[in-house]
Order: sequence, then structure tokens, then C-alpha cells
Amino acid sequence: MEKHPRLDITNLKIQKERIILGSFPTWSLTLGTDDNDDVKSEKLELQNKFGDIPFFYGSSTNKFWNWYKTYLDNEINLNEIDSIKASLERNGIGITDVIISCQRKNRSALDKHLTERFYNHNFFNYPKTGERLKILCTSKGVMNDMLLTKKFLSNHKTLSIDQTLSDKFQFEFVSRLSGDSGLIKKPFYTILKVLNGGTIECLAIPSPGSPYRRLSDFGLNITLMDKYLESFIQNAFNWIKA
Repeated sequence: MEKHPRLDITNLKIQKERIILGSFPTWSLTLGTDDNDDVKSEKLELQNKFGDIPFFYGSSTNKFWNWYKTYLDNEINLNEIDSIKASLERNGIGITDVIISCQRKNRSALDKHLTERFYNHNFFNYPKTGERLKILCTSKGVMNDMLLTKKFLSNHKTLSIDQTLSDKFQFEFVSRLSGDSGLIKKPFYTILKVLNGGTIECLAIPSPGSPYRRLSDFGLNITLMDKYLESFIQNAFNWIKA
């Protein structure tokens, strides 16, 4: 069993109106319940070899922090965790992952190879009337398959999906990029209404680990892939910081 090294199960609530939500760290950045000294040394060696940082989305192959620096805060130093933390605080953004612990097939970095998942489904506070909570999910899988599941909604009975507003936002978002919303099979945006309260908006971006994979499912039509991806990410970060 692997545990998330940065989640405290006794204090999961994030007191922010903007939250970045990922899935689970790569193997070299987790705490294995059976890790001996040799395994710990191997993990540290891999971190040093590839330039991974012991923080959320710290894998060197993950483009998230590069996007963050480009589109949200170009003053941060991506090699210093304190600089990233300071930027998040300065911009009023919380950060967490949706999986607290799990088993992993071999040492795969793919989410589909994570089993026996223990989910972090209580990381936020319900917004009150007139308030809104924004959650930027680092993939469609995080939003659709890990967060907004039947179990999640059954545990949060005061939440309900506003399908009309969700479809409207997604259509307008893709239209601004000259994309085709008809290509989208699973949504990248969902808005939840809180009974007698505010709203929770969830927006998913292409996976920072493999952003070009199934980009058509984010509305890519005939536009060049690089241009479309850049525009999508820029608009997503404009949304979270607005």
C-alpha cells in the first residue's frame, strides 16, 4: 500500500475558494507502507536523477507547474517548493489530490493502474449562498472518474449537478477556442448547486503528463494541436484566477 506523503487525514479541509485537484503522486514520491531503507534510497536516487520535486505534481514529466508559471504567475521559481507554496498562497489557491492511499501495479505512473483507492472526497467546504468554489482538475479522469462519482454524490446529498448550466459553459468555452463541442464524450466542466447555498464549479484540463492524448475529447477540431492546447490551458488558468 502506498500513502500520500502530503495529505493529513485528520486535516483535509482546504479553506480556499480556489482549489487545484490532482490524482496521486508517482511511485518515487509516495510513502510505501513496506518501504525499507533500500527502497527509500532508490526513490531518492530517482528523484535526484530525473529532477523530481517532493511536492504535488512533482514529476519531471508533468507539465503542470510550467503551465502555472506561464499562465498564472511567472515570478515563481519551479525549483523551490517554498516559492511555489508562496505563489499559491498569494493567489488564494489551495492544492490537494483526490487519492489518499492505494495499491499500484508495478511502478506505473498511470492512474488506471492505481487500485484499492481510498478517496479524499471531503477536502472542501460547501460555499454559502452567493459564493462559489472553483476546482481545477488536472485531468478528466480526476473530475469524472475519481471526484464526481455516484459514491461522491451519495455522500454529498446537498449537491446536485446543474446539467443545463454545465453544458452551456462548456459549449461557450470550446466555441471561444474555435473547437467542436460535439466531439466531447465526457465533460470537462461540471457545475454543482449546493442546496440552500452556493455553487461548486469543476473544470478539467488535459493531463499534464500526456496533454496531447485524446485532445479531440476536449473539442479539438481542425486547429493545430499546439495552438489549441495552449489556448485551452490559458483559458483554464484565466478561469481559476478570475
